[in-house]
Amino acid sequence: MIRLIIDTSHKFLAVGVVDGNKILAQRQDMLSKQQSEYLITYIQEVIGDAKIEKSDIKEIILTDGPGSYTGLRIAMTFAKVFSLTNSIKIYTVNTLLSVSGLDQGFVLLDARGKRVFGAYVDKGEVIDEKVYQLDELELDDVKLFGDASLLDDEDNYGNIIQNILDVEFFWEEVKNIDILTPRY
Repeated sequence: MIRLIIDTSHKFLAVGVVDGNKILAQRQDMLSKQQSEYLITYIQEVIGDAKIEKSDIKEIILTDGPGSYTGLRIAMTFAKVFSLTNSIKIYTVNTLLSVSGLDQGFVLLDARGKRVFGAYVDKGEVIDEKVYQLDELELDDVKLFGDASLLDDEDNYGNIIQNILDVEFFWEEVKNIDILTPRY
């Protein structure tokens, strides 16, 4: 089954086309606050690179937060329109899992104002998800994902499309796209 995967919830824009669990084409670039300008172009590129037609897409998987409200709305608006005009299913996945996949550690995404969206992750389970103050975090000997540079470590986003595929068990089907909204 051909699926389109989209993540616009943080500083990266990640778009991929997969068949089952095989990535046919993907693109992931840091585009802070430019996702709206490039989303359609990236989708067209990965559809072309995968050598499929847009009518081949049967499902869309997208992140639903936490993260950039504007970024999340961009992907959700696209998914809603595409779903309504093509009668396809939409699934959502926690943004924190798009960064960590099935790994273990702590995910932090910049929430501005010396705050982060964060949670411990353990093989797809999200634990203690909330907005943390940077100065309250004590994460010695914990693997960090996302905007780790906020804690003087190296940012770690990995392959977002692969991470989302790896956590398929945690995807949630959207039963009513009219009430699909971001979580942050």
